[in-house]
Amino acid sequence: MLQFFLLILCIGCNLSAFEFSWEKVQAKLAQPLPEWMRQQIEEDLMPFYEKGVTSEMIASTIKNVRAIPSGHRADFVLYKIRDNKITVETFTNPLTDVRIAHVVEVLEDMAKYLRLPDVEFLSSIWDSYDNPLYLEQTECPVFTMCKLKSNHCGVLFPEFRHFSYRKRSYNDICCTNLSSPWKSKAGIAFWRGMTSGWHYNYEGWDLKPRSRLVLFSKEYPELVDAAFTDPYSLSQDIKRLMETYDLFKQWTYLTAFVKYKYLVSIDGNTFASNFWWGLLANCAVLKSNSDYVEWFYKGVVPYVHYVPFEPDLSDFKEKVLWLKNHDREAEKIAAQGENFAREHLSNEALMVYFYRLLQAYAALYRAFS
Repeated sequence: MLQFFLLILCIGCNLSAFEFSWEKVQAKLAQPLPEWMRQQIEEDLMPFYEKGVTSEMIASTIKNVRAIPSGHRADFVLYKIRDNKITVETFTNPLTDVRIAHVVEVLEDMAKYLRLPDVEFLSSIWDSYDNPLYLEQTECPVFTMCKLKSNHCGVLFPEFRHFSYRKRSYNDICCTNLSSPWKSKAGIAFWRGMTSGWHYNYEGWDLKPRSRLVLFSKEYPELVDAAFTDPYSLSQDIKRLMETYDLFKQWTYLTAFVKYKYLVSIDGNTFASNFWWGLLANCAVLKSNSDYVEWFYKGVVPYVHYVPFEPDLSDFKEKVLWLKNHDREAEKIAAQGENFAREHLSNEALMVYFYRLLQAYAALYRAFS
C-alpha cells in the first residue's frame, strides 16, 4: 500500500496569504484571455480532449510510474478540490516542502475570492516531468513548471515557489527601472548564476553552456561580464579547478542587473529561471535556444521581446555586437520585453493563468469522470 502524507485544507487556515491585488486579478479575469495563453492551454490539454481525464487514469499513473525502480523520483503530488476545499496527497515529500506548500497557498487564496472547479490533478514537484520511462506509464496530464517540447503529457503551469519573494523582486525591479533609463545603462551583457546543468566532471566541465559563457567573458570582458556565484552540486576537486580560473564572483541582488543594457538568460538543469525578470528589467535579454518551454513562452517572440543565441555560444559574439551596433533596436526590444512582463508576468497574471487552466482542465475532468 502506498505511503503518503495527507492534508485537508479549509479556507481561512493559518497559512500566510500572499500579497497581491485581487482587484487586478478580477480585472484581468474580466478581459478576454490573450490568444497565446489560450493556445498554450489548448495545446497542453489537446492529447486528452477525446479520452478526457478520470480519477482512475490518475490513480493508474501513480501506481504504474511508482512501480518503476526509480519511480519514486517522480515525486508526485495529488491535489483535490471539492467545494472550495483543498486536499493534498504527497507520496515522498513533506507538505512543508515549498514546492507543495506554495501551490497550496495559491489555491487557498484563489478559493477565498473565486469558485474553484471540483477537480483533482496530478503534479510533479521537479522542474520538469520528462523521464521517458515515466511518460510511457503516464495516462493523465501531469502539471509541471517546464517540459521538453516533445512532451505531450506535461501541462505547464506557473512556478509558485517563493511567491512572496517573486512579488518583492517584481516591485523592486519596476521601481529601479524608473531611475535607470536606457542611456544610463552599461553597454555590455551581464550574467550571474549557479553551476547548474547537471554533473560537472573533469572531461567536460568547460563544455557546459554556462561554463562556456563564463569562459567567454574571460576572453571578451568588453562584451560580457559573466561569473558563477554558487558552486552548486560540484565536487570539491572540480570546484577548486574552476576557482583556479577565477570563475566565481559574489552574488548580487536582482536590481543590480538593471544597470546593464543586455542580460543573459541560459539554461541550467532545465529552464532559465531568470528569463521572466530579465524581461521585466528593461534590458535586452539574450536567451539561449532551448528544448525546454515554460508556460509563457508562446507569448514572447524572438527579436521582438528578446534575442536568441545558440547554447554552444557559436553566435553569441555576433548577437552581442549586433545589439551594441543597433542601439535603437536594442532599446526597443528591451521596452517590448518589459511591457510584456509587466502585463503578463506579475503575480496577478500568474494567478489568472492558473485559474483559467484549472477551468479548462475541469471541463475535461467533469465530462469524463
